[in-house]
Amino acid sequence: MPGHRGARGRGGGLFLLLAAVLLTASGCSLTGHPSSTSSPRVLGEPKGTALAVGQPAPSGTGPLGAVSCADPTHCWAVGVTGPNPAPAGGTTVIVATKDAGKTWEPQQVTGGSTPQLSGISCPTKLACIAVGTNGASLPGSGVVVTTQDGGASWAPAVAPSSALTVATVTCTSTADCTALVSQGTVMWSAHSADFGQTWQQEGDLPPGFVASGQLLCVAGGTCLVPGYMPTGNGQGEGAVALSTDGGQTWALATVPSGIGVLQSVACTAPSECLVAGSTATTVSDVVPAKSQVLASTDGGHTWAPAHGPSAVDDVYAMACPSPEQCAMVGTKWIGFPAIALGAVAQSIDGGGTFKGSRVAYVPITLTALACPSTVACVAVGGDTLARITLLQPKPSARSSGTGSATS
Repeated sequence: MPGHRGARGRGGGLFLLLAAVLLTASGCSLTGHPSSTSSPRVLGEPKGTALAVGQPAPSGTGPLGAVSCADPTHCWAVGVTGPNPAPAGGTTVIVATKDAGKTWEPQQVTGGSTPQLSGISCPTKLACIAVGTNGASLPGSGVVVTTQDGGASWAPAVAPSSALTVATVTCTSTADCTALVSQGTVMWSAHSADFGQTWQQEGDLPPGFVASGQLLCVAGGTCLVPGYMPTGNGQGEGAVALSTDGGQTWALATVPSGIGVLQSVACTAPSECLVAGSTATTVSDVVPAKSQVLASTDGGHTWAPAHGPSAVDDVYAMACPSPEQCAMVGTKWIGFPAIALGAVAQSIDGGGTFKGSRVAYVPITLTALACPSTVACVAVGGDTLARITLLQPKPSARSSGTGSATS
């Protein structure tokens, strides 16, 4: 993970107080309604209402960093252990909603220890698979846990052999899951046809490539991973790893030189994709920077600069639930020294342009996003869970096709 992603973990009482003050000063009162100096309305935006509204995670939940939705109402988010010190009853690393993010409940993993989870995929409302590590940083430390009853019980499954960590996972069904596995200096993909009971090792990612975002696999066998290639001491240049055969082989896509770390990817169609991150090339420290957005019209083989959202300074996650609708979440840097607040931007023209969305109760960087419908998304970051109401495109702009909802 690049160092500037450390903004995800910022919290604490002083920070929350400063964030609340800044939110109020910038036009979002603590009631969730904008002040009288609001910006002009955009299509589909409810007048005077925040489109992204956050809430605290259930008490005892550690920092959350990944989210997946099986349908518009059933979603799960996972994270790592915390806060420090942990509550007497232990730390929760899985939370779930059955009402589209309005309320969340903790879920527990059996087996006697609490894993640190970095990825999750839920192909149905009963079946989810989550991956990560047991924290030992040794061969065999990788963790896979699954549920077949909607999270009433989570039990350990089999992790890919010799994994230090299983970084992320995506499933099109319970019989088709692909994960990214780290062995320290080498990262490779693995495939499971039995929902984590066995894994087949596939291709190595390009030498030196560091994945810094979630794995996305679209129809036709194409898989994309955003990240960077190290260029020096604490520095890296944005890169995209591409597989056209479902993870069997990997290569670097063609991206412009000199761009910052890339952290998120989404596709509106098999050939139309966006990748985004930060203009910062520092990977060993937190560096406030602006967003960097690239677009591809050939399924991720080549990338060119695209219009970036001014409302999100550092993009961590994107999703496109339809050919017209895309959302992205990340950081808005405020003040000096800079404070990282949560930020949301949306597009209703397939990612051509983005408009910042009003936010309320989102004092921490949002780092993961899932959009299971064209109506709403859910996002997570640190100890915050947020529900995002999506803008609706003009009827004349709608397409008869469907996009890919990423999670």
